[in-house]
Amino acid sequence: MTEKYTDSDKYQQEIAAQYKDRVFKFTPEQVIDALAKLSIQIVPEELRAASAGNVNATYLTPDLAIKVNQDREHPDYIANKIAADKLSADYPVPKVVAYDFFQNTPFETLVSERVKGTMLLEDIFELSPEQQAALFRQILAIVRELHNIKFNDFGWVNLEDKSYPTYAEYLKADFAENAAKIRKEGLCSEEDLARIEQYFYQQVGIFNQGESVFVHTDLHMGNMLHEGDKLTGLIDFDWSLKAPKVATLQSLLGFIDNPSQFVEGTKDFAKYKGKNFYHLLPVLREELSDVFEDPQLVRKLNIIHISSGIMWVADNWSEDWNKEMIHNLLAQEVAETDEELERSYYGKVLAH
Repeated sequence: MTEKYTDSDKYQQEIAAQYKDRVFKFTPEQVIDALAKLSIQIVPEELRAASAGNVNATYLTPDLAIKVNQDREHPDYIANKIAADKLSADYPVPKVVAYDFFQNTPFETLVSERVKGTMLLEDIFELSPEQQAALFRQILAIVRELHNIKFNDFGWVNLEDKSYPTYAEYLKADFAENAAKIRKEGLCSEEDLARIEQYFYQQVGIFNQGESVFVHTDLHMGNMLHEGDKLTGLIDFDWSLKAPKVATLQSLLGFIDNPSQFVEGTKDFAKYKGKNFYHLLPVLREELSDVFEDPQLVRKLNIIHISSGIMWVADNWSEDWNKEMIHNLLAQEVAETDEELERSYYGKVLAH
């Protein structure tokens, strides 16, 4: 069997280098000064950059987790405050100590209580399947509670001024923006993109109806902390969506089928390469039974998967991975018949 490019050493080196180039690093002095402006004092020697969490700048003290963003045009952290305000009193979601958006500090700054416990990323393979299932059920209890946070529109939770009346409209706008970037930068052939585009627009109307709820889109072992089989924290709501419940399954099924995707370019990739957690799929079906009852589930996941694939190509992390992604979208996801849909990525995952 031919190795996936994403499993190759070359790809892992590419991604590690991209993270170094893309993630802005703040000096300790900048972080300490921002905290002081929020009337929060820390011991400077105790401040360190988080070792996990590649995309957004996160810093830790023994008691606090601090996230800092310098992009005034793209808020990253308000979703964390919304989730904390709604859930932290009753669920292991970290309480927000302070949030500022370029008012008292020169950044967007989120300060939360630091969650105690061990990151599941570090020791999940040391736990029994029963312990893993117990933790997974606690995570899904939070997911269900997040689904009780309702919205009147769709889009990124953090971008309040950029919303859409339906999830279909959000997906179309996102696809159009990414397709335009792909064309401008010549990231794939026009013929291939046009074929994917035609299929996507033919099928995306499946999301013209449906309610909008709070969806944590980054549910994996790097955002879960525990002590034994007790969940102590679900963190990092940065990329949350106002979306249908089905959108929650993208990261959850990704975690079950291919957890290594969440640690690409890090020291942990080798430990997760080739592993899966399919014994948790029945738990997911049970705990989110209302989502799995949807007769159009696979088709909806197929459209979400295509949208994400085009987004990753537009982000242009790796030229060779772009080629593999476009090939896979054309070969597996442009599914005109029910039989072809069963052979799509999520069709195969859900067949387990």
